Amino acid sequence: MPHGQSRLGCGQWLVLHVAELGAEMTPGPEATFRMVDRRHSANAGESGARRDIPDGYRRHAVLLGHHTEDQAGEFLRDQGIHPDAVGDLMQERARAQSRIRTLAPFVAATATLPVQDAQAIAEIRRIMAQPECRAAFPEGTWTAELVEIAKLIPFHPSLDIRYAESLDGGSLDASQPISALQLCFATKHASPFHVSVDHAQKSVNIVDIHPAFEVVSLRAGQQGEDGPLIVSFMVAAPPNIVVVLRHAGRLFLSGGRHRLYRLMQAGFSHVPCVIRDAPGFAQIAPYGPRFFQEPVLMAPRPPLFTDFADPELASIAPLRAMRKVIRIRPDEYLVAS
Repeated sequence: MPHGQSRLGCGQWLVLHVAELGAEMTPGPEATFRMVDRRHSANAGESGARRDIPDGYRRHAVLLGHHTEDQAGEFLRDQGIHPDAVGDLMQERARAQSRIRTLAPFVAATATLPVQDAQAIAEIRRIMAQPECRAAFPEGTWTAELVEIAKLIPFHPSLDIRYAESLDGGSLDASQPISALQLCFATKHASPFHVSVDHAQKSVNIVDIHPAFEVVSLRAGQQGEDGPLIVSFMVAAPPNIVVVLRHAGRLFLSGGRHRLYRLMQAGFSHVPCVIRDAPGFAQIAPYGPRFFQEPVLMAPRPPLFTDFADPELASIAPLRAMRKVIRIRPDEYLVAS
C-alpha cells in the first residue's frame, strides 16, 4: 500500500485495501473593484488589529458582530479559541455590532454576469463533466457565471487567513476575471492529505485539512477462487469548486471562501463560480454554531464577504489548528452462533 502525501481532485479516488485475510500488514512510515485587507495596517488595539498567534493556533478572520455575546462565546469555544484572547474579542464583537447598526440595509441587486469567453466555457464544461462533479452537480441544476464578491453572503463566520494566502492561483489578473478559473474550478484538491499505517492497531489513518473529506464507499471481494478477502474503502474530497446558492434575491457563498479571500486580496471584484437556485433554507444553511443561521443571513444588513477585509467588522482570532482525521480499523470479536 502506498504511503505518503498526495492530493485528490474531482474525479479521483483514494482506494485503500485495508484488510487482507491471510496477508500480513507491514508497518509503513507516516508521510506527512479593488478590495484591500486593511487589517494588515490596523493599529494595535483596533478591531481586527494583528495579535500574536501562539504555537498550535492559526490566524483566522472572524465576524462576531452578528452574534450575541453568548453565541460568540459558543462559537469561539467550538473553534478552539485561545483563552487569553476571549476578553479582547468580546470587546471587538460589541464594537462591530454597534458599527453594523449604522450600516445601510443590504439591497439585493443583479450581481452576476454571464461567462462569455469560449475557452473558459469549454474548460468549465470539461471539469463539470468529470464523474464526481457530474454526480454532485447534475446537468441542468447549475449555471456557470461571474459573481460580484461584494454581494456575497457567507455561511461561515470565519476563515483561515494563512491557508487562504497560501493558495496558488497561477497567473491572476484582476482585470481579467476569467484568469481566476484555475482557482475557482480546481481539478485538484487544494490541500495535501497524509496516510499512515498503525501496525499495532491494524489501522489506517488519513489526515486532511478539508472538513468534508470522507469515506464515500466501500466494497469487499475475494482474490481468486480460494484467495484472501479484500476490503476496500474509497475516500474522496468533494469537487473543489466555488459554489454560490441563490435564494430570495440573495447570493450565499456555499463553498470556496478561502479561494475568494485570496482573489479579493488580489483585487478581483468578480469571479467565476457555479450558481444553483435553492428553493428554501433547508437546502442552504447548515445548522450549528459554526455557521450563520437564517435570521442573520436574511437580516436587513447580513454579513457580507467583503466584511472579512474590514478591520472594524472582522477580528483576528487565534483558533486551534484542526484537521479531519479518518481512522479505518477492523473490530474483531466473537459472537454466539
